[in-house]
Amino acid sequence: MLLAACLALPSGIIQGYAGFGGALFAAPLFALLLGPVTGFSILVILMLFSQAPLYPEALRKADWKEVAPLAVSSAVTMPLGVSFFVAADPTFIRRGMGVLILLITIVMMFGYRYAGKRRILVGIATGAAAGAISGFFGVPAFPLSVIYLHNSGHSPGAIRANVLAAICCILTVYLIMLGLNGIYNVSLLIQAAILTPVFTVGVYLGQYLFRIAPADWFKNITYAILICTALIMMAT
Repeated sequence: MLLAACLALPSGIIQGYAGFGGALFAAPLFALLLGPVTGFSILVILMLFSQAPLYPEALRKADWKEVAPLAVSSAVTMPLGVSFFVAADPTFIRRGMGVLILLITIVMMFGYRYAGKRRILVGIATGAAAGAISGFFGVPAFPLSVIYLHNSGHSPGAIRANVLAAICCILTVYLIMLGLNGIYNVSLLIQAAILTPVFTVGVYLGQYLFRIAPADWFKNITYAILICTALIMMAT
């Protein structure tokens, strides 16, 4: 748990500072330390509750015409993968996580943004892909949803509300599905209760650092860590 706490703090800092990457950073390391299923199940709780104060306002301000296709399609494809995720060979899951994290990181590094028309089918396809990736391999695929939502033409505040609303919905569905599969027990919940305050402190610390430190070098360091972590996962 001490090692897990040492990972939760920088993961929270990355999440709070860059607004992305915290879950991607923590997921593979938690998988190596605690096992893929236990590690990601704890991470779902950390992500959901550390940003809980932000969700009510985001849910009120979100443009549900944009968010609903993502959230609903994710809710459909995610359960299909959860049963596989909890029963598959951990080594296979870890290597799959490494491949997917590497691909998602490369997409983020090149700053890709969806520039096509705002069609419902595109939103559905994006949400379905994100839900499937998260469901089958326990990889937080939120950047895929962010890539789509960031080109909506809304103000930055509205885009942030849409992103937070989508993440809230996806995490809630994942929490429910893991619970229905019997993953959450007293021991795991105690571990999550210990790590959540650590991760939350990291989020607020990251938000503070964002106001005083340059963003570019921090993002580059985050990308480098994610790539190294992905390669380690693939080789383990």
